Amino acid sequence: MSLPVVVVAFEPTDEGVKQVFVDAVAGQADLVFVGASDETARRNAMEAARVIVVSGSKADLAKIDPALFAGKMVQTMIAGVDQLPFDQLPGDAMIAHNGGAFAPQMAEHVVGMILAVKKDLVRRHLALGRGEWMMQAERTRELRGDTCAIIGFGGIGKATARLLRGFDVRIEAINRSGRTDEAVDFVGTLSALGEVLPRADVVVLSLGLNAQTKGMIDAAALALMKNDATLVNVARGAVIDEAALFAHLKTTPRFSACLDTWWGEPFAEGKFSANFPFMDLPNVLGSPHNSGITQRYFLNAARHAVANVCRFLATGEAERLVTHADRP
Repeated sequence: MSLPVVVVAFEPTDEGVKQVFVDAVAGQADLVFVGASDETARRNAMEAARVIVVSGSKADLAKIDPALFAGKMVQTMIAGVDQLPFDQLPGDAMIAHNGGAFAPQMAEHVVGMILAVKKDLVRRHLALGRGEWMMQAERTRELRGDTCAIIGFGGIGKATARLLRGFDVRIEAINRSGRTDEAVDFVGTLSALGEVLPRADVVVLSLGLNAQTKGMIDAAALALMKNDATLVNVARGAVIDEAALFAHLKTTPRFSACLDTWWGEPFAEGKFSANFPFMDLPNVLGSPHNSGITQRYFLNAARHAVANVCRFLATGEAERLVTHADRP
């Protein structure tokens, strides 16, 4: 009996990534890389496939006819699914996201941003360059003993919590079920947001963008937070009401925002611009959506994704399946 076909629909730039797939599916499936193939060869391979692995980026997905996903297990390489053409997906397509693949490095980024703000590192570094000695300026803040609300307690949220526990930070978690096996001080669903936000010294957003979460952090939610709270967003920009956040940062100077994701992001090396001049504000720390992009990030993502593919090949079941609630 012939082996099932697994198609990798993008071209890995790292040979190590190719080898991860080759080693993992050896003996379980015939593996075909079609990222550099012509349109006819790509289509023929995907029609014959049992599993299709996609990068998950909007640019790559635009090259694929969604009808080709019918009856397939489709594994994305990224955690976010808001780029998927949900209105065109066949009803029998089984879509699995790669949530958790980038959690360790993103958690490090989150904690790094929190510490940079708490310790006022950027401003005082720049002051030294101007010859200013800010030793006696307003005292910096400790992270130890703070309360952190993690909104979206999946892989990233859990990894962040584990790091923050080293600082004796109190963890309050929000997820869909209101339950977790992790050691937390509180866990609830989004219905508890109004209860959690006023207690938090730090709020970390690490949840998916969908109809329920879009614009969730609006003027009313921001008004519930402490005046000196730190808001960190490694989710999607649209989880926050952009205009409301800018206004809150302007009128509440002790409040700070650490933004790794933005409302409009350029592709590749395009020019970045925002609808409001966030980067002119002293209480904003920004990064170019690179929290998950470390030296080994794509290799780690490949291992995480292919493990789910192998699980499906062996059992017919997959983890991290996209549900209706995940849709934007």
